[in-house]
Amino acid sequence: MSRRASERGAGSVLVLGVIGTVLVLTTGLAALGAAQNSRGVAQTAADLGALAGATAFQAGLDPCAKASSAVVRNGARAASCRVEAAGAVRVEARRPVALPGGLSALGTARADARAGPRTGPAGEERAEGTTAVPGRAAALADAAARHANGRIPRHLLCELSFAADHRLRCDAAVAIERLDVAFRAAFGRGLAVRGSYRSYEAQVAVAASKGSLAAPPGTSNHGWGQAVDLGGGIQYFGTAEYAWMVANAGAYGWVRPGWAAPGGSKPEPWHWEYGTGA
Repeated sequence: MSRRASERGAGSVLVLGVIGTVLVLTTGLAALGAAQNSRGVAQTAADLGALAGATAFQAGLDPCAKASSAVVRNGARAASCRVEAAGAVRVEARRPVALPGGLSALGTARADARAGPRTGPAGEERAEGTTAVPGRAAALADAAARHANGRIPRHLLCELSFAADHRLRCDAAVAIERLDVAFRAAFGRGLAVRGSYRSYEAQVAVAASKGSLAAPPGTSNHGWGQAVDLGGGIQYFGTAEYAWMVANAGAYGWVRPGWAAPGGSKPEPWHWEYGTGA
């Protein structure tokens, strides 16, 4: 091979290398731009979804249905939605990341947003958050009462800010939030919730495991969102925590039913009810 031909071959390899590098850089920049764009769309959708949900909650409508619709209208998908104890709505939105033209999927952009009253770890802040709720809580409680035991829609129940994954009828939730503040002031820790609202299916499961010790499915006050099972010392007769509840819970609307008292038909120190007349 002549020297000139060899130089031409080396030049071709160099050009191809440069082209390859440019293509890699271009693809990388395109991917970065696509990711940033999708992240921006997802964040906007989450922000607007949370705002729509909080507005719907204040109006007594289904907050998560409104939030999901707003997220979809703004180019994303609602991955999750929940209503927090103080009436705030938290939404997670997701949007696929793809190169221009939709030639290749690169993953999913996620964004989270919250709209509504602020809450915080301090008792005073939580109390302030819940005092704004009673008007809405009463309307939501009335709406919940129109549903069958264990069949109350999720959006008509309120989550507890101090107990993840636990929900109650909203007036009961407001009351136990205040009770938690008082209990925390007395013991330096919050109430330990072990059981709250119980769907009909969950009542069936409890009845199957506990037999006659459980209420017949469809009759439990857990199914109305008006009962909790508590731990943290309250689950034992004779403890300081149990004695405190007996002395103070009634001021917040929470009572121990007679059948659950010492000497009752089914003594259960952990079981407390709100607004049942027990």
